[in-house]
Amino acid sequence: MEYKNYLQEVGYRLKKQRIKLGLTQKQLGDIIATKFDLSDKQISRFECEENGTRLDKLVELTIALGKTPDYFLLGIDRSDEYNDRIIDQIDEYLIQLPKEDIELVLTFVKTLNEKNN
Repeated sequence: MEYKNYLQEVGYRLKKQRIKLGLTQKQLGDIIATKFDLSDKQISRFECEENGTRLDKLVELTIALGKTPDYFLLGIDRSDEYNDRIIDQIDEYLIQLPKEDIELVLTFVKTLNEKNN
């Protein structure tokens, strides 16, 4: 995966969660402003894949948005213990597959995700 595509996916998940919580970029910036100098313009750049961010800032964003870094970085929502166990089981099987099959699984999962969102 190219870096720009990866940033796009991270930004998409940040924006999706922010909107789900009913926050504007400014409101989110205000929430974490006590620890970091992060403006609504910087949040916009993250969401639009124009910029990456330092890990410490990303962690603050994840805390403010009520998710773990796994969700934003990997697309894995670990807020549900049941999902956690299922994901671990899937991971065990994926490790054993050849690269081509893993890419096929990824395509399938992305298709399911698009269908459900």
